[in-house]
Amino acid sequence: MSVDMMSAAKDLAVLGSRLERLTGEEADCCVPLYRDEAAKIARSPRFRASAARARALADERRLLAVALLRRRAELCACEIQAGLGVTHATVSHHMRILTKAGVVESERRGKWMYYRLSDREGGGLP
Repeated sequence: MSVDMMSAAKDLAVLGSRLERLTGEEADCCVPLYRDEAAKIARSPRFRASAARARALADERRLLAVALLRRRAELCACEIQAGLGVTHATVSHHMRILTKAGVVESERRGKWMYYRLSDREGGGLP
């Protein structure tokens, strides 16, 4: 942990000197301000939710499943399986990640699982 703190302090010093060279002004005015602002944003629930959505959509198959759902109001897991060309277990895995991230919603009807895009508030950027 102390090694990371020392590295961070060194990085800030390098950033500060770079800013001073580029702007001709003291870097003390903005480096702490933006560092603190970024830390505040990173701690916010909305940022965490956005980061979870970004991670969920970073996988090509999950992004393709979302694209399929954008074209249809709702799809059964077996329809997503046919579209992606993967096993039922793989569809279940990917859709669980998308559901947990708030990208899709699921509903069980008997033995079938149906998915649709989520309409939750705060779906945008932090």
